Amino acid sequence: MRSPLLLFALFALTTISEAYSFENSEAQAAVCWESPTCGLNNKPLEKSIIKVDSTLLPLIITKTTYSQYYSNNFPSLITAIKENLILADPVGNMHFLKEDIFSETGFPLIHKKYVSVKDLKYIDKFESLFACFHYVDDADNSKHTAIGQLKLNKNIKNDKLQWDFLFDSNHKEVRPNSCAMDVSGSKIYFIIGTANEGEINHPIAQNKDNTLGKSYTLDITNRKVELLTLGHRVSLGVVARNDGYVWFTENGERGGDKLSYLIRNKNYGWPLKVSGTRYLQFTSSTNPSEKNNNKADLSSYIDPIYAWLPSISPSGLIELHDFNSAWDGDLLMGSLKAQSLYRIRLRDNHVLSIEQIYIGQRIRGIKQLNKEILLTTDEGALITLAVDSERLKLNSPLPATPGGQHLLYCVNCHSISSADVTAGFGPTLRGIYGKEIASQNFPYFSDSLKKVIGIWDEAKLTSFLLDPSSFAPGTTMNLGINLSKEDVKKIVDVLKTIK
Repeated sequence: MRSPLLLFALFALTTISEAYSFENSEAQAAVCWESPTCGLNNKPLEKSIIKVDSTLLPLIITKTTYSQYYSNNFPSLITAIKENLILADPVGNMHFLKEDIFSETGFPLIHKKYVSVKDLKYIDKFESLFACFHYVDDADNSKHTAIGQLKLNKNIKNDKLQWDFLFDSNHKEVRPNSCAMDVSGSKIYFIIGTANEGEINHPIAQNKDNTLGKSYTLDITNRKVELLTLGHRVSLGVVARNDGYVWFTENGERGGDKLSYLIRNKNYGWPLKVSGTRYLQFTSSTNPSEKNNNKADLSSYIDPIYAWLPSISPSGLIELHDFNSAWDGDLLMGSLKAQSLYRIRLRDNHVLSIEQIYIGQRIRGIKQLNKEILLTTDEGALITLAVDSERLKLNSPLPATPGGQHLLYCVNCHSISSADVTAGFGPTLRGIYGKEIASQNFPYFSDSLKKVIGIWDEAKLTSFLLDPSSFAPGTTMNLGINLSKEDVKKIVDVLKTIK
């Protein structure tokens, strides 16, 4: 772990102008996230690298946890100025991150009470940071949602810059739950989310006089705001695609998480029409007619393009460009509950396919930076995804080890992803040799295999592959072919080498 003194020395001569294109900044020292003293938890920087095979691309996934920089206010917001990564916490503290070291941006905080920044984006066209945030008014303790612009002016020192508020909405006593946005052209598209239903006959998200549960456009040049749609719950991701459509994610209650796109003057139903059910109930909506066992006319509400049952808690959402031709044009969506990425392929505004890529942490923010995809998580990690170019060049899911081709029969159901990563119909084969039987991160081991005591050594693997049902009666392993003793020996020999 680097000491605070070494960190300071590394950055003492580094200016913010070296970190981005503006020239007026003063020297900045390396900083800790919440304290002038590094080593908050006395934990070193933790880094792990795993390999995962998606359907179309082999991936290298790097997980880095910066425990020495912060303890509670994890930096969940992620954006970049040019090539320079910025992480920010919900309070609005922003730091550059380069080579695993945080340094201050010198940008001012948003001077409001109880600020909670929900989305942050840098837009090169305006040379500005845009933030959508909630705050509490000092005068009457009313709850607000606002959008601010911080124009980065090279003629003004960073600490003299000021946030300009383009939009402000007073929710009075009702607390908003989310604000997600994206910028296309000169317009900001944003959704102010609410889980608060209001009175049963007067739902908040259905009231045009209340900004909660609505989507809007905000023209940056003239500050004109237009109501787009009604009936939104909690949205954590909005993306304006290159084709002009604006897509969003939405968190339901007990299921009913959805993916859809905005259509002007349409109503998306919350809380009168939902795709899932209520918490601790089997009821699917609060429409008063349901209480009388009558079906209401819900045809005027827009159905989602796709809904998840059970809930996965979708979060950030981006469209991929110039990442890899196999994925370019697809949406990439994070999730909290499912701890996974979802690669979503669209055609004519319909979902053609969805691929789940298990990450193992609650994904909050997502950003593409050149050929890398960066994720922030609730566990305080920064996760980087990149294409494994060497394995892609081989164009094979088989391991690049001597004899790897002998696993041809195995990779139809199993992956060679890193240990404890579920990426197939069966558990990964990487690291299986010498591991306790049925101990990997795989939820579908049969009870019969779980009862087998011991590790996967040469004898047990050989016995299992020659006759799975005799080894573990009732196992779900079904080879569908008869392997010879010579075939099995070759497979076991390869498994020994895949660590």
